[in-house]
Amino acid sequence: MSIQLTWTGDSQFNITTEGGFSFKIDATSNTAPCPTEILLSALGSCSATDVVLLLQERGFNITHLENEVTYTLTEDEPRLYESANLHFTASGTHLTEDDIISAAQEAVSKHCHVCLMLQPTIAISCSAKVLE
Repeated sequence: MSIQLTWTGDSQFNITTEGGFSFKIDATSNTAPCPTEILLSALGSCSATDVVLLLQERGFNITHLENEVTYTLTEDEPRLYESANLHFTASGTHLTEDDIISAAQEAVSKHCHVCLMLQPTIAISCSAKVLE
């Protein structure tokens, strides 16, 4: 398995996955997301996918789900991610915040590959809100 990175100048790269998907990265965040933003995007999308799947397995008809990832950085250089909160906002039939939190905690602790890779060094928490 591989991912191809091609330098395009300055701090910019074109990324091509093994499946042929392409996107850009810019370490300065001037023309594209920086690598650490891509990492947080992976954390947010992986955990959100698992939350949707878990809620559906539990019989909920999910009509909407968002995940806002907020984070803190360490004080010392290099400034690394210290913690991240995954805030899920969802709507669905008879869905409660507790239902979302339960699915999110299971996703973070058992299913989300990105969470499992990052969790030894980053504290990951979850919060939720139900849309009416």
